[in-house]
Amino acid sequence: MYKVLLVDDEDIEREAMAEIIPWKALGMELADMAWNGIEGLEKIKTHLPDIVITDIKMPVMDGIELIRKTHELYPGIFFVVLSGYGEYEYTSKAMELEIRHYILKPCDVDKIVEVLLNVKNELMSREEKLKSEREYQSSIQRMVPHIKERILHELMTKKELSVSDKFLLANFTEDLEGDFILLSVRGQKEFDQLDRFALTNILKELVGEDQVYMSAGLKKEMVYLLPGAFSASLPALMTKAHKEYYKYKKVRLCSAVSKRGAVKECFQLYCQIQELFYFQELEENREFLRYEMYEDESESSFLMVNYARIRNAKSQEELMFEIYSSFVKMEIRQIPPERMAKVFGFALKILFGEEERNLDLEKNEAWELLKEVIERCSFHMNLAFPDTKDGRRMKEILFMIYRNIKNPDLNLQYMAQNVLYMNEDYLGRFFARNMNERFSAFLVRIRLSLALRLLESQPDIKVSELAEVTGYPVDGQYFTKVFKKHTGMVLSEYRRSVKGKGEEGVE
Repeated sequence: MYKVLLVDDEDIEREAMAEIIPWKALGMELADMAWNGIEGLEKIKTHLPDIVITDIKMPVMDGIELIRKTHELYPGIFFVVLSGYGEYEYTSKAMELEIRHYILKPCDVDKIVEVLLNVKNELMSREEKLKSEREYQSSIQRMVPHIKERILHELMTKKELSVSDKFLLANFTEDLEGDFILLSVRGQKEFDQLDRFALTNILKELVGEDQVYMSAGLKKEMVYLLPGAFSASLPALMTKAHKEYYKYKKVRLCSAVSKRGAVKECFQLYCQIQELFYFQELEENREFLRYEMYEDESESSFLMVNYARIRNAKSQEELMFEIYSSFVKMEIRQIPPERMAKVFGFALKILFGEEERNLDLEKNEAWELLKEVIERCSFHMNLAFPDTKDGRRMKEILFMIYRNIKNPDLNLQYMAQNVLYMNEDYLGRFFARNMNERFSAFLVRIRLSLALRLLESQPDIKVSELAEVTGYPVDGQYFTKVFKKHTGMVLSEYRRSVKGKGEEGVE
């Protein structure tokens, strides 16, 4: 039943309409009556009617003012205006207020019923529309967690987001500021739906529901995207979470938190978590894992592989450089080939989902290991040179450059005569045609790029050692001259800048 309020200053007409209109047959009830706008407004506040039938010209407060004030307070109320001949000025003002239903005085019952039926139909249509919108919004709200879970899963596995998902991600994160962390919680067995629900509720109670931006379930693992500000407080919070979950399931959990980063870096952040869980398998059980625990331990060899840079390589030459950089970092730390094999095997698991296995080593030949890793990554990333005579030759040339890069005598002539056994001029032309760069320029570029990469990870490395691994005389004098010429900075100045960046990143 729709409630109706009748407002008219003429008692006879007001009482007549109250009697002659078949309210019940119309599916309506007359909630009350008022004789002017002020009284009408008070009764509107009391009854909250669906429809107000009001005279347009009344003392104290006319119908126009009643409509205006009611719209400010209750914009959903429908108005039917009663107007007489000659009240065109009032009627035009009512039209400006978007009033569409009018009854001309003296009132005819059939006309009143016709107008009220039209109003009723509009009310019903509006209710259907609102119901549909509510159902749609409810459906969207139910879908949002699943959409977020899918997007987070794709971000962690480095799948390219579709245009629509990029739009949704921007919408989900538009009000978020600062950086983020990934928190992963692992159980001893695969989580079922109820386990995931319970674990997520426990976490939301501890950090606040609005602080868990996204979550994704991965068999034995639940991953959450949280504000970076929680990084320091998570150990204590997760201790409580583990205890609460143990009360519910009698199962012990292990949690790991990534370093801080941007949403678009979720793949790198998740790789960090995978590393941490791998560390966990190498030693005694810990309930909470973070990088600070391992930075000074032997397991830090795993941190020497930059997964993001490998994954972002756009050519096989770029890929070779990134893998070789990781290889040299481990060589400087005197990590044995067997250990390197374990590190690179884990990298292939993280990057491409390969089953972890020992990489082949021939008589502790580390170069063969490096070559195998490059080949596998090239295959997975579709970056291999064309399987043509020129493609195979170019790949072999690059392999041999990296294999001989530490040799101070390495140049185009040495490469042609002592390594590849081919004509020097032909090699120079072939290299420039395929790499769009002269051999000498390429060699200087990768040697200096390698030096910069090593300084990033080990700012205090000795000049002699840096010169030696990049193919310059060990006294370091020539290396420092070349370094300044191509970077515009002396080596000590660059060291300070690298250390400064590192200190800024400390939380």
